[in-house]
Amino acid sequence: MDISYWIMSIKSEVPSSWEHGDDCCSWERITCDNSTRRILRLDLSQIYQSNSAYGSDGSTSVEEEAPCWNLNMTIFSSFRELQLLDFSGNYACLQNFNGLQGLRKLKYLNLRDNTFIGSIPVSISKLVSLEVINLSGNNTSGALQNTGFKNLRNLRELHLGSNQLSGSLPASVFALPCLEYLDLSENLFQGHIPINSSWKCSSMLQTIRLSENMLSATGNLFGGGFDGMDFSYSSHYDLQGFTFTTKGNPYIYGRNFFMLMSGIDLSANMLSGEIPLEIGNLSHIKSLNLSNNFFTGSIPATFANLSQIESLDLSENRLNGSIPWQLTRLSSLEVFSVAYNNLSGCLLDWPVWRIWHGQLQREQQP
Repeated sequence: MDISYWIMSIKSEVPSSWEHGDDCCSWERITCDNSTRRILRLDLSQIYQSNSAYGSDGSTSVEEEAPCWNLNMTIFSSFRELQLLDFSGNYACLQNFNGLQGLRKLKYLNLRDNTFIGSIPVSISKLVSLEVINLSGNNTSGALQNTGFKNLRNLRELHLGSNQLSGSLPASVFALPCLEYLDLSENLFQGHIPINSSWKCSSMLQTIRLSENMLSATGNLFGGGFDGMDFSYSSHYDLQGFTFTTKGNPYIYGRNFFMLMSGIDLSANMLSGEIPLEIGNLSHIKSLNLSNNFFTGSIPATFANLSQIESLDLSENRLNGSIPWQLTRLSSLEVFSVAYNNLSGCLLDWPVWRIWHGQLQREQQP
């Protein structure tokens, strides 16, 4: 198997089982079809090893390396039956997707924590079999309007967080017919969120992460609202979990939690105006984070319709008025943060609640 020699040539550590026998299907990080013995899953995450140097005192230090090393993905072109490729955490320089276009059965592609030079290559439009793609932490820049994601009609999960992407949010991404999970957090996007009832937004879209951007829409925040969206989430892939942030506190969910999780994270943007009443229509959502923005006005009484909400963070805005008493009906609400606003009312009068670290938290019942 040529790829084992290639891995060693890029200063990477080959799993010990790869040095024994010729049957690659018995090796670690490889899954084969039992009948055809063709490789179905290839896990090469975090295989790249930096060079280490030893000082006179025996201490270990990492030698200075180039920002990234060049990866030609044609090395994977011979794996015609490949369904999953994980090359995350290797800090490689990626130029394009050449070598992957012929992999007609590839459904899961994880290239997180590498580096795409410049913008996302338009050749991504040819990876039409993909259902999950993770390009988070790749330092890629530019706009998304013309990147070809609109051709990925089977895409269920799109992870583009922690990059330098800019411009407006493209409506075509939100309209992908099978999209369930969308992460565009920690980028430089501006404008409003292009979810509009006048065109067919994906009814599958359930989790949206847009925190730490530069979104600054006033009034018509969502360009039409979330009417009719179903926020019950499911996933068909063994992801390694993810972090959903509520007011600076990261909550790390394991891969099994994808069966239950749904939420919207718009924290740390420049959103202003009153909170849209339509958000109260998200009756199936479990987590909503609007913290660290510039929202004004009162908390909408329609939030009482968030019947399955478990975490609601409205802290660090410019909200005023009293907290709607109707929110006490939210029986699933566990954490409610409204710190650093100008709200009135006595929160301690709420039954079975206590203030903990600036948040309201439900008391444990005996």
